[in-house]
Amino acid sequence: MTSRLLLVAFAILSCLGSAAAMTIVDDGRPVASIVLPAEPTLTEQFAAEELQHYFEAISGAQLPIGSEADAPASPRILVGRTEPTPAVLADLGEGEPEAFVVRTAGDDLILAGAGDRGTLYAAYDFLEQHLGCRWLGPGPTWEVIPESPTIEIGGIDRTERPAMRYRFLRMTAGGEPGSWGAHCLSWAAKCRINIGSGWPPAEPPEELARRGGFPAWMAPHVLHQILDPAAHFAEHPEWYALVNDRRLQAERGGFQQVCTTNPEVVAAMVDGLGAMFDARPEVEFMGLGQGDGTNFCQCPQCTALDTGEIWPGSDGTGSRGQPVITERWLSFVNAVARGLRQSHPGKKVYTLAYHQTFRPPDPAVIRPEPNVMIQVVNSRPNYVCFVHRFEAADCPAHERFRDGIERWVQMTPGGVMVYEYVVHSTFCSMPYAAPHKFIDDIRYLSRIGVVGYEGQSVPTLWGTYGIIHYAIAKATWNPDVDADALVRDYCDHAFGAASAAMQRFYATIERSLEEADHTTEGVWSWMTPENLAEARTHLDAAHAAADSDVVRTRLRSIEVGFHYGELGAPAWFMARRALADRDPEALQQAIDRANQAAQYVTDEQQREPHYAAAPGRLTRTYVVSWERALARMQEE
Repeated sequence: MTSRLLLVAFAILSCLGSAAAMTIVDDGRPVASIVLPAEPTLTEQFAAEELQHYFEAISGAQLPIGSEADAPASPRILVGRTEPTPAVLADLGEGEPEAFVVRTAGDDLILAGAGDRGTLYAAYDFLEQHLGCRWLGPGPTWEVIPESPTIEIGGIDRTERPAMRYRFLRMTAGGEPGSWGAHCLSWAAKCRINIGSGWPPAEPPEELARRGGFPAWMAPHVLHQILDPAAHFAEHPEWYALVNDRRLQAERGGFQQVCTTNPEVVAAMVDGLGAMFDARPEVEFMGLGQGDGTNFCQCPQCTALDTGEIWPGSDGTGSRGQPVITERWLSFVNAVARGLRQSHPGKKVYTLAYHQTFRPPDPAVIRPEPNVMIQVVNSRPNYVCFVHRFEAADCPAHERFRDGIERWVQMTPGGVMVYEYVVHSTFCSMPYAAPHKFIDDIRYLSRIGVVGYEGQSVPTLWGTYGIIHYAIAKATWNPDVDADALVRDYCDHAFGAASAAMQRFYATIERSLEEADHTTEGVWSWMTPENLAEARTHLDAAHAAADSDVVRTRLRSIEVGFHYGELGAPAWFMARRALADRDPEALQQAIDRANQAAQYVTDEQQREPHYAAAPGRLTRTYVVSWERALARMQEE
């Protein structure tokens, strides 16, 4: 379907139910005006400029932007808190600042949110839902703008509010104008991702302020941010974890552990988090997660709070187990939260149910304080599955995960969030496309009362993951999104004449993933020669059907990740057989092939940084372990 026909289709749909039509542009001539409040906020001004930009991109006409005092009587596009909007916004209430209204009233179109970010969402929503614009990924390559010299709409009356309050993918750090980081931040706003990545900057950059800012920042491992051992260890070694009879100091910027029962540590964390809230009063919560790793304090006061239970660790057998420290860690977080409740009422902290703290406590013994949020991580609650839906009936790892998260939800009045692995070091850059899985997971999480979702991702990796990122953004706002329709719409707009082939390509990968092992290894085991060959047939058909340079560019980003899988999966299967057969020659061949695959994706990353990320465990954990096994074989 041509872009002109797409726009006409959207115009017809928006007119259903109303005989009246509002003309915005007539044959390249601006008819309507964009109208702002007398004293617009930075975000309202930006929303108006974005509308002006996209109206011109669609029709060639530049609509004027003015204030209510000097704007023509009609037709008007009212942006933000103009005089007619208070009655409209009253229905939204005060509890959800991102809720918004898109509504026609006579010859006016009202685009307004309960807060600034809601107003910006209203502008983008109108462009997407009623004019056919799409932002399928960051940057102009993934932007789809229809073309028509006339823009006319019918009656509209829609109110939107998010199903999940907090929605996050790790691509919101921003960057210089025109950079990939800036494109990612822009995409996040258009797709309603609303959480910042990392520790909040002292001064929010203008590109973020224009987009309404963020209500929170996700930085889970923050002990070193406040109790930097480089600044405090020499004077206060007792603040840090006692491991094997000595206090441990992490390298600068490393994941530091602390002595959680030391009252001075609690006081310092209260002061440090309080200073951050003072500097950034709009921030609703901040992280208070343990440092990554297992070097937790072994002093008698800390270990006295443990139950003696062992977390089995990554091999699932208990042989490499570590103590479960849920009770001790939650005691520490609760103590900090009580201090913040006194100094900064209304602010929250979130901490991690992760590895040694995944297992929920007995709520009769301890439960989270009202201003504590729990982020449950789907990482090895005995041995995690990264490929199947949370509600998969035959997945024992997810059965344990569901039990854990549902118990956390029941005992956590401050709210539970989930951290789900999309891109993981186990399979970074491997071909991975599972939009139905992630939509289904988010639908389950929303149903049980989860208030926030973080998908582990990186801004430098799009490719086959792009459709997942897009699906997550849509589903965290509206879990009832139709997954089949989303995939069709994405492929139709992204790939045009190659849409049908790409739908079959994605379906092949997703079906193969559903048939794969219920472990972290499933992201590799789906790539049998038969499955790869079937997916390759569809991807080649898409290349052949591509009818424009922009479609060919989009397909190349898919090709990079998929070809990495074609190179890397045979090495993985070969190494498994070589290890089982104790065949050093075959294992060396597997290592060589893995390194060649890693070099391929490294080269592609240098050419186009957003096509591929680091090759992950194929050259880190896997190849290192294979090399060690090879050395042992050669010594025998």
